[in-house]
This record gives sequence, C-alpha cells and structure tokens, in this order.
Amino acid sequence: MSDFYGELCTKMYEKEKSLADEKELEFYLSFVKNQEMKVLEPMCGNGRLLIPFLQKGINIEGFDISEEMLKVCKEKGETLKLNPNVYKKGIEEFETEKRYDLILIPFGSFSLLPDSIVNKSLQNLKNVLTTKGKLLLTIMEKGIEIEEVLDWKETNRITFTDETIVEYKKVTFNEHTDMVETELKYQSIQNNTVQRSEIMNFPIKLYNFKEFEKTLKANGFKDIHIHEVENGYGDGSSFQVFECS
Repeated sequence: MSDFYGELCTKMYEKEKSLADEKELEFYLSFVKNQEMKVLEPMCGNGRLLIPFLQKGINIEGFDISEEMLKVCKEKGETLKLNPNVYKKGIEEFETEKRYDLILIPFGSFSLLPDSIVNKSLQNLKNVLTTKGKLLLTIMEKGIEIEEVLDWKETNRITFTDETIVEYKKVTFNEHTDMVETELKYQSIQNNTVQRSEIMNFPIKLYNFKEFEKTLKANGFKDIHIHEVENGYGDGSSFQVFECS
C-alpha cells in the first residue's frame, strides 16, 4: 500500500527524530517574545518542535496531513501531561478567523509541497498572520549533491520490542523540475518474515534561494531575511531559515 507517513515510517521517524535538536529549538524559541503570542506550526508532524514549545508554556497549535504523525504527537503530549491542539489539514486548504503572531515550518518540510499549491499555501499563511506577525520556514536548497539510487537499497534498520523495521529507498533527480523523487519502502519483520509493507512517494523540491524570495514577495511577504543556524541539526549540520513578514 502507498501512504504518506504511514505507521511503519512514523514509528521509525519517531525513534530517531522525536524532538528537535537544542540549537534548532533555541533559534525558533528566540522569536517568542512573551507567553501571550499565538504560534502556529503547519506540517507539525510528530511534534518534534511543537511539544517542546508546549513544555515552555507557549500557546501553539499545529496541523498535518498524516494521521499517524498526529497520533504520535498527541500520545507523546499525553505522556508529558500536555494536550496538543493538533488536527488534520493541508496548508492549501487552511483557513481560519484566528490570527497568529508566529508561524513555523521547520526542517525543510515546505519543500514537500508540489508547485501547484505553493502560492495558495503562502497566501493562506500570510492571511492568518497578525500585522507584525512573522513566518519562519526552511526549504531544501538547489545545488546540493544528489546521489541517484535506481534499485532498492537498504538505508535504515531499527529493532523494536515486537518487530524490526527496515527502510529501503530509490532516488532519481529531475534537473528540469528540480525535483528529487524518492520512493521509500518500509517492511515490518517478525520471526525473519516480512509481515507487512508500506511504500511512500517522497518528492522534494530544490529551490534557488533568490527565486524563492521572489515567490515570497509575490505572495505578500515584503520584509525577508535569511538566518544561518550553525550546527542547528547537530555538530557540522547547519541550515538557513527565511524570516518573512
């Protein structure tokens, strides 16, 4: 079956990426000036950022298209005696009367959006920002080296109490559309037998930063800055964040 962040994928993701790294978290928290601010995290996934925000007493809510990811987020929150306000929704269909002081889309998640909904998604987010509100987002940058993998290749294996989950992937790059097309396969193995499988298509758009800045401006964002967060994903792994208002 094909699923976007299905049960096996989510279980493996949660094991390795349950909570944001300290440097990454510190950066986003630095934009929260007081406890009265309202924060939104579209594409919140398993709550790797949302849960630590809640632990700090910040008024944050989030949404995602993966029911499995949202389930993990809620369960993780309940374990910590928190009550995450998260729900299933896509950015392109997001509308609300609420207004937010800060909107976060970390970890390159915006690059998962197909070109056909990028403008609508940015417009929806701009529409729900307060007058002085900010959007912080990261994208995957064009120019990174892509290793194509044409046949299934095992890329990860994690053993849990009741099963071992194995991840395989295929990767191709379309230089005309700047799309990295990744096909992921997850298998649950019990007693040396494959019990179930999931297949997920994982397309990633690579952006030229200057071109993306033009896209932001075309959708109503006038003041744009780019921050470099050194070691944000761990030692030696930095990332850049667009600050938009």
